[in-house]
Amino acid sequence: MINAFLISFRLRIACRVNGILYWLKRLPLLRRILPGSLYGAGWLKTAATILAAQWELFSFFFGKILYLAVFFGPALALLHSERDAAWGGTFLHIFLFLTLAGALFNNPIFSADANTYYTVFLMRMDARRYALSNYVYFLLKNLLGFAGVLTPAWLLSAALLKEPADSPWWILLLPLLAVACKLIAAAGNLALFHRRGILLNDLSGGKPYFALLFLLLLAAYGLPCLGLIVPGAVLLVLCCILILVAVPAVLYLHRSRDYRRVYQAYPYAAAPAQAVQQAVQQGYQNKLVLEEGQGSQHSGCAYLNDLFIQRHRKMLVRRPRRLALILCGVLAAALLASALSRDLAAEINQRLIRTLPSFLLVMYFINRGETITQIMFFNCDHSLLAYRFYRRPQVILELFRARLRTVISLNLLPTAVIAAGLPLLLLVSGGTERPVEYPLLAGSILTMSVFFSVHYLVLYYLLQPYTAGLEKKSPAYAALTGVTYLVCYFVATRLGSLMSPLLFGVVLILFCAAYLPIALLLAYRLAPKTFRLRQ
Repeated sequence: MINAFLISFRLRIACRVNGILYWLKRLPLLRRILPGSLYGAGWLKTAATILAAQWELFSFFFGKILYLAVFFGPALALLHSERDAAWGGTFLHIFLFLTLAGALFNNPIFSADANTYYTVFLMRMDARRYALSNYVYFLLKNLLGFAGVLTPAWLLSAALLKEPADSPWWILLLPLLAVACKLIAAAGNLALFHRRGILLNDLSGGKPYFALLFLLLLAAYGLPCLGLIVPGAVLLVLCCILILVAVPAVLYLHRSRDYRRVYQAYPYAAAPAQAVQQAVQQGYQNKLVLEEGQGSQHSGCAYLNDLFIQRHRKMLVRRPRRLALILCGVLAAALLASALSRDLAAEINQRLIRTLPSFLLVMYFINRGETITQIMFFNCDHSLLAYRFYRRPQVILELFRARLRTVISLNLLPTAVIAAGLPLLLLVSGGTERPVEYPLLAGSILTMSVFFSVHYLVLYYLLQPYTAGLEKKSPAYAALTGVTYLVCYFVATRLGSLMSPLLFGVVLILFCAAYLPIALLLAYRLAPKTFRLRQ
């Protein structure tokens, strides 16, 4: 089994090295300097191999740090002050439910990718050895990653607080809990496939599967907002039970002989790139709305855009509408709670203005600019960019203007609920002595929505990241979208706390007022040259 892992690991490193070399060849400054025989350069491949191996070691801890920062940092910052020792119980509560959700949706034992295709189907490696050896490596990464990150976090809490936030035993139990949940979920998934032929990792669980994910996320973040968390004693008992149940799960996974049949049933195993393309296109075609009488009063590119929105309204309009309805329900519950409880109203009033910077991260996740541009490419631009008339500057710019209005209007559906609801909630919960804060709340939220809408559409037209095979291959696009999140996270959790909410809102509006014209000008000047199919 060790030899099987080493072979598959070397193959994965080789693919990663080739990916690094591909990225280097795509960088504008290095594109003309690096020779065409780059992939055959021994010294460069050695350097890339060293970088890939270092990244593999670095990913042990970097992924966990990013995970804790994204899923725990904002929630704990909103619910607790810096020196509040009670944050430990909230952390354990969120960790429990996110671990259960991760066991269902981040459990790659049956995930078949290009490496699986090369190793199991082309090189004829034993599927059981391949699956189990790589899964053991994945679990070790989780175990060491959580232990290596939680230990300094506990020591830091002990240094900042007079007493540690939690018992040091949790440093050992939480990594074991994460591994145990994944083992149990993997064994259950394999047993379900053995009996009914269903692979939940292939999203074949359908709506009940996603409903369970939603309930787990709601329990993770919703219950602490109401002051309800799982007691430490109950959590300790659950940890012990799950760790014990993981033992027979390990035995079941070790004895099973269904792994090759699992990979054969996985749609990406036979030919990954083609299967992905066919699956994506088929999924989009199933959601098309084709009705008689579809049309528009406009002409030209505006007509094309209107027809596109009508035919793809299930993908484009349905989710913003559902999110707007959910937000209306949350707002109604908050208004009712403020009206019934003075103490809760005072708490909401105190936190509402102060947490305005945190809404930058909320709006980042609500915004669907990147998803909308992906739908536009897969269902329209992917085919039409092959024609010369569609690449004419006049057509590109006219369609850009029509799409800009569309993206902004779609994102404004849920945004309008937040922009109107926050000032109303502030008024009902006790109001404010500075009336300017009412329009500031609404204006800041609307500005964030417009910013993200323009930002992602401009990036799409300037860096068009997709190839004709529906693969995303643009280092610059990936880097800029990643930087966008990091900046939003830093501003929402760190920089925003250094400013008064009034100053933050003013700075945000001024920044967007300066950024948006520059971004639109770049799109108008450069999009006719950059908006094309990638090879």
